Amino acid sequence: MPTDVQKFWGVWGQANGLYSAWAASKNINYYLMFVLYALEGQKAMTQKKICFCTGLTKQTVNSVIRSLKEDGYVELTPGIEDRREKQVTLTDKGIAYSNELITPLREQEHRVLQIMGSDRVQQMVDNITLFNTLLEKEMEKDMSD
Repeated sequence: MPTDVQKFWGVWGQANGLYSAWAASKNINYYLMFVLYALEGQKAMTQKKICFCTGLTKQTVNSVIRSLKEDGYVELTPGIEDRREKQVTLTDKGIAYSNELITPLREQEHRVLQIMGSDRVQQMVDNITLFNTLLEKEMEKDMSD
């Protein structure tokens, strides 16, 4: 019988596998999908904010952003408060590209969340938020020892 941790990792892995398979079906890199997902609908984001939103490493985000910039999908501009920190913005070409790829995914997610109902969605969000908060505290204890 699987432990609670094994059950959690099983469903977490299954969700990641679904997103990975979706990205592969669109012939895009899994990491590219997450960066586009984070940028879609945003005026501008720093790479640090993209890392926070996606859970991807700084190196991975930087690599994806470089590729998107080379293809003309994003532009980098100096930050308002810290000019060393670059703001990443989708270009018109990037918005079209993102809409083509990410909008169908968001529509699928929206249909699923509607089927689940707002109460279950809120419970899911609350539970994952609680898990993340408690895990962060446990990890901080471990790192301070």
